[in-house]
Amino acid sequence: MHESLEQTDHESSPGDQVPQHAPRSPALSVLICFATGILLDAWLNLAISIWLLTAVSVLCGWLFSFWRHRRFVATLMLLALVVCLGALRHHEFWFCRSPEDVTRLLSPESQQQAPKCIVRLAGQITSRPDIHDIKENELLNPEQPQRRIQFTLACQNLITKDSKSPMTGKVRVFITENLKPSGSELTSSLRAGDLVEVIGELKPCEKPDNPEDYDFSVYYRKQKIDARLSVKIPEAVTVLQESNDYSWNRLRTSARGWFRARIVEQTTESTQPVALALLLGERTELSSQVRQEFSQSGLIHFLAISGLHIGFFSAFVWGICHILNLPRSVTVTFLVMAILFYLSIIEIRPPILRAASFCVLVTLGLVNWRTITTLNLVCLSALIILLINPTDLFDVGTQLSFLAVTAILWTVNQDFYKNLYQQTWLPLRWRLKANDPLLQTPLQRLCFQYFRMLYSVFLVTFFIWITTAPLVLYHFHLLSPIGLLVNTLIFPFLFLILLLGYLLMFVGALLPFTAGLFGYCFDQSLQLLLWIVKWTSNLPWSHFELPAPALWWILVYYVLLLFSVLPGLAKQNRISRISVKKLRLSLLPVWILAGLLVPLLIPQEPSLRCTFIAVNHGVSILIEAPGGETILYDAGSMSPVEQTYTKIKNTLLSRRIRRVDLLLISHADRDHFNSAEELIANGYVRELAFPQSFLSRSQRGTIELCDSAMDYHVPIQLISKGDHFTLGKETEIEVLHPEFGDRYQEDNPSSLTLKISYGGRQILLTGDLEGAGLKQLLSETATGHFDVLLSPHHGSQSANTRDLSEWARPAYVIVSGGREKTISELKKIYSETAQIYATRQHGAIVCQIDETGNLTVNPFKIDGQRTDTWEQ
Repeated sequence: MHESLEQTDHESSPGDQVPQHAPRSPALSVLICFATGILLDAWLNLAISIWLLTAVSVLCGWLFSFWRHRRFVATLMLLALVVCLGALRHHEFWFCRSPEDVTRLLSPESQQQAPKCIVRLAGQITSRPDIHDIKENELLNPEQPQRRIQFTLACQNLITKDSKSPMTGKVRVFITENLKPSGSELTSSLRAGDLVEVIGELKPCEKPDNPEDYDFSVYYRKQKIDARLSVKIPEAVTVLQESNDYSWNRLRTSARGWFRARIVEQTTESTQPVALALLLGERTELSSQVRQEFSQSGLIHFLAISGLHIGFFSAFVWGICHILNLPRSVTVTFLVMAILFYLSIIEIRPPILRAASFCVLVTLGLVNWRTITTLNLVCLSALIILLINPTDLFDVGTQLSFLAVTAILWTVNQDFYKNLYQQTWLPLRWRLKANDPLLQTPLQRLCFQYFRMLYSVFLVTFFIWITTAPLVLYHFHLLSPIGLLVNTLIFPFLFLILLLGYLLMFVGALLPFTAGLFGYCFDQSLQLLLWIVKWTSNLPWSHFELPAPALWWILVYYVLLLFSVLPGLAKQNRISRISVKKLRLSLLPVWILAGLLVPLLIPQEPSLRCTFIAVNHGVSILIEAPGGETILYDAGSMSPVEQTYTKIKNTLLSRRIRRVDLLLISHADRDHFNSAEELIANGYVRELAFPQSFLSRSQRGTIELCDSAMDYHVPIQLISKGDHFTLGKETEIEVLHPEFGDRYQEDNPSSLTLKISYGGRQILLTGDLEGAGLKQLLSETATGHFDVLLSPHHGSQSANTRDLSEWARPAYVIVSGGREKTISELKKIYSETAQIYATRQHGAIVCQIDETGNLTVNPFKIDGQRTDTWEQ
């Protein structure tokens, strides 16, 4: 009977139905136009005068259309004006700098061997100094600095010997410090807001050395930081004036420090980094392993303060006000002040600003019982973010944040979300009981509610994952399907953790006797969370590290996704609607399969390719044979392990290599194998090989590397002079040095030396070969000249001798690392016809030999700019 009545209502004539108009969303049109202006200025890079003239012309057109009552034309003119305003805001932010900007002191990038720019700047510290203590296993020599400090300096004056001139702009200051008993302990005295004087070398912000490296120059420029100041000793920093005790920076820092001390006091050493990240947004103390495990388990979003945290914080404050039965006006005022206070003690980023502005707008609307559509709220939040920093439009964090919000808004408005117990895929008995409370027992009612919660969380998580996964894969080379299950099952537990954290911070501050209880519960919850994260990240098939898809594939994916979710045409009959719906839903999976299969079907020209990865001071060379076999020669540098591992991993994935067939370690210096253990642990190595001398040295990490290989079932073999490797039919690799049983007083003379032959060409890889080992190699009869030579010992003059030059007669000399003057020094040693490249100046370098024997050498950079001839 009830169903028949509903059917009658649905079948009533159109004239009896009250037309329902969709809510207007004017903020969406404004946002699209403003973002379009930002995109146009970023791509076209027009002069600001052109945008000003266009804006004035459009404004005049709008006034004329408005006067003539041409509403449609006036609306178009108004939207065009918003486009111009977006372009002007981006141009002013990205391109405009004052004549006194600090970057005017830098030499043009095209200038070869520019002199060092040593400056003495006075300015104010505008960010909290970040302190990073170097781990003991990363200290390669006793003289290496043990601590790195960095902060942002707003320049005020350039101080010279006789004068002081005004200076504007921001620089990122990097200071190295030795932690000795007699040290200055600079880190204990620097605070945000202090006026300081700094002496150091002014440099441009670092640009990527490999095509897959993160571009820090763009990252800092988005913060209006265009240069960095390198300070070698802490004594070069002088505090001129400490910030006022009642200044905003000092109050903000003090409040943050007070809450930080409470959190540290109530948590253990293992949970402190996670607690500080969850509650204060402080992620500097998170280890690379914890970050990696959270990423692989699909819970990395929980570590970064975002809409989830701000929304729950707002609900937490609203709940307290509700318990205290405060009037609505008092509650709204208190909630807005609480949100602003919380923003003042955490690091503000676009997702935080978006969520905070959203909550504030909703709260202010409640004062007069006014409601704003959710879409308008989101668009207004986005406009606020782009007005503050228009470059956030290109920030992956901002993009992921708003994609997630869009997925949530779409999901919660769907019938399959709102009417769970009316879905036909559920058993009829469940639907009847769920819709009639009289038929439910208390236990059944609880089960229905819990199932409803799990279903809702899973749907939201699933569509967020569908929406954001391609972008995550493009930027981070990671796909974590386990996150769908983990987020669904422990979602209530995540809210419990946040609740305990906020109770510890705020209720524990007002009622100190409760801090111990809240702190203990919070700490135990975090320990359980860490166990869950570690366990799920180690599950088989829980995550996949994959090559990034092409940008054009990403764009088409989102176009098809938008096409799939948009409402269909209203004038189609039921059969046509079903057919069109099925077609639209099938396009997305078909495109996903096409993206997976097309790269496999594209034929590759057979060639030998050697990629000299730029790993700073170190060596890592990827060898790709024509038949697809791969060898990695060395995997280390003097940089932190995480940084080296990331460079090598991203290079492998960009070449669509998930596992190398063989990892060769030349000798037992840490700058040649410090990331090898990490590569093995993450499944990037099929077999490990090194000379016998690798085990006879006292360097740290050699035994640990062998233990790691055994733990992950990676075979180990010892190689020596005379061993041969055949890759395919035509690629031959011969070990020239050292002989089995050779012993030297130092590591470098025992470096593994390889000769690679293909297509009538020869490549010589020498590691750090020098001294007695080099003499032994040169005593052998040369097998013709070598086309490419890896300069031994990073271009050191002691290893690159004239005897080596005459013996090898290389056409190309490649230096892995090196110093600023290395190339000019090597030009005096090698033949005038030899071309010399160094990864320090040229970034990654690719040597490619095709099947006819043609050799090409392509550096990633020339004069600091990416070359057009570079090929992935």
